[in-house]
Amino acid sequence: MNDVSRAEIISFNTDNDAVCAASARISTTEGNSAEIFLKSQNNEKNGGLIRKVLASGHRSVIEHAVFTVALTNVSVYVEQFFIESRLASFTVKSRRYVDFSNTGYYTPNLSAQSAAVYKEYMDAAFSAYARLLELDVPKEDARFLLPYSFFSNFYCTMNARELINLINSIRNGRGKHIEELQNIAEQLIEQLQRIFPCIAEEFFERVDGEFDGEIAVSDKMTLLGESETGKVELVNAPKEPAKLLEIALNATGESAKTPRELLGERRPRALEQLSYSFLIKDVTLAGITHIVRHRMQSVIVPPIETAVPSRRVVLPKTVEQNPKAREIYEQTLAKCDRLLAEALNNDELRRYIQYFALSGNLLDVMTTMNARELLLFIRLRACSRAQWEVRGIAERMLALLREDYPELFGLYGPSCFVLGSCPEGRMCCGKQREMLGKFGFKK
Repeated sequence: MNDVSRAEIISFNTDNDAVCAASARISTTEGNSAEIFLKSQNNEKNGGLIRKVLASGHRSVIEHAVFTVALTNVSVYVEQFFIESRLASFTVKSRRYVDFSNTGYYTPNLSAQSAAVYKEYMDAAFSAYARLLELDVPKEDARFLLPYSFFSNFYCTMNARELINLINSIRNGRGKHIEELQNIAEQLIEQLQRIFPCIAEEFFERVDGEFDGEIAVSDKMTLLGESETGKVELVNAPKEPAKLLEIALNATGESAKTPRELLGERRPRALEQLSYSFLIKDVTLAGITHIVRHRMQSVIVPPIETAVPSRRVVLPKTVEQNPKAREIYEQTLAKCDRLLAEALNNDELRRYIQYFALSGNLLDVMTTMNARELLLFIRLRACSRAQWEVRGIAERMLALLREDYPELFGLYGPSCFVLGSCPEGRMCCGKQREMLGKFGFKK
């Protein structure tokens, strides 16, 4: 087992048991909330009470216990697994701005023969990434050659209920055959049992996972240019959005508001009643991270393992238009493709096929967002400073939304368009006039 990857709880409530026990008592105990908390401090009955409430199925009480975890030198595959948790906060090291040439990568325990194939694959990808940077290819495009074994370092903050759900998903769910994830889960359990012992019974017994080995492999590698990726379909929308919004506004006592007035509110909660579902085709794994970090959505991401055998990879313009860079890019993909074939025919390496995924591999994802979250998503992602792939996706989503409900979504766009000014400060692109012209909407 590789022992480099670490998960360390670096911050937590100092009175976890008292806070959670007080929340368990408040519904059945006389007195105000402050008094009940004072009575719960240093109360030897706290642990037993919390266990009893959890056993009865009322797990919301442990949501008041919050933990911040520092994940050190874990693979980006682990990062992706974590950030798909909706009820959590994350801050990751940006691949758009940080050079990952020397970060290293996760290596599972392998036989000498398998390890040689694994190392050759990873070293080839990292070497090509560094060479692309030397040719002034932007980091955000060179990263498409980074394999999903490369080390990530990030912070996540979760309440106890969500953290337990994540750990149990690793031990017995879709992460049960991933040794690195199992190692991370065991580290967290050991710390949680020491810090917050009354939740020990919440961890399900680990079920060993066996990789089934069923992988459908495409018969050829396909390179897709920027214009061919990130296609968007609006697959579900309210039938009468204007009527639904009117009903929502009536419920809040704000029926007189126009869409423009509503967007000017600090809390446009009526927009949450309008939900839209999108199918986004051929998104890079790197691009998926820009999408899933938005918390208030329901998003479906296929297993990363399925991206590898599909053999579909993006070809960014900065590489396509640079002959030397394109040569490196295509030669590296060809070499990686040959080594991938070896790995897929090796029972030992097939268990670790997720680490062979390249950040430029393509998948289809589906997401459902309400109009309030779409306002934030499009404000941030349609901005000229956003990464080109997610910016294109945001613009295509907006175009479909404007067709569906122009009175509302004609007011959506990047922050400078919606707010009338740029919030980026010294990072402002200086193209507000151009952006206003680009997103100006006419029915």
